[in-house]
Amino acid sequence: MASTTIEVTGEIKLSYNENSKEFREALASYAESMERGAKKDQMLKHVAFYITRFGTDGMVEGVGYVGVSGRKPGKEPYCGIMVGNDYDEFNFEII
Repeated sequence: MASTTIEVTGEIKLSYNENSKEFREALASYAESMERGAKKDQMLKHVAFYITRFGTDGMVEGVGYVGVSGRKPGKEPYCGIMVGNDYDEFNFEII
């Protein structure tokens, strides 16, 4: 059986105001429903993971909808997080 390892690298820029009502509510929801006692960084990693797997059109489980490139989503709940428009620029290298 053949085997290949591929290294995936890239960046996802998330912008937010951690004092906004939307962000505080999203963090409370995440800490209650997904990872008890979670902190901001844990939720942001979850958001980034979700975006890489499913894109930005759907709701991020336990968090809410994200905005893209400065545009808020047309759906609720908005989580107060904006995603840069270049989130899908990943590099794939065979190692």
